[in-house]
Amino acid sequence: MRTCLRPFAAAPRRGAALLALLCLCAGLSTASADSAAARYRFEGNKWLTLDLAVGDVHAEQIKFEWPATLMRVKTGYKATAKISNGSSRQISVGIAVVLYDQETRLIGAGTTGTKLGTVSPGESAQFSIDFDHVTQRLDEAAQFGIALEVR
Repeated sequence: MRTCLRPFAAAPRRGAALLALLCLCAGLSTASADSAAARYRFEGNKWLTLDLAVGDVHAEQIKFEWPATLMRVKTGYKATAKISNGSSRQISVGIAVVLYDQETRLIGAGTTGTKLGTVSPGESAQFSIDFDHVTQRLDEAAQFGIALEVR
């Protein structure tokens, strides 16, 4: 079952600034890239439909595996994002995800993107985002922000 989510109406400016800073810290250059960001209600262990695009490149879905398991053993926290390239060119993408508790306090963050190669026109790709260093309060996640950068 899919849940369609709408972005939170007005994400605080500090959230947008934090997403931009997170992208820069992850080494994702914004000089020749277009980007978009949105905030959503967090739900774990199911595919969530996103309404986020940069031109014809769409962040379609995300799934938080909370906690992720391998053979019934807890292995950490991760998310999988599905991106589709509806453009007519090869693209590289960067993705940043930040997690907030009910009071909008930052509780975790992760980044990913194309490392080798590109996403071809008309194709989709999945990206894994690990939340592996700041994990103490991840079970309190109530909202998440996602930034999509296309180069």
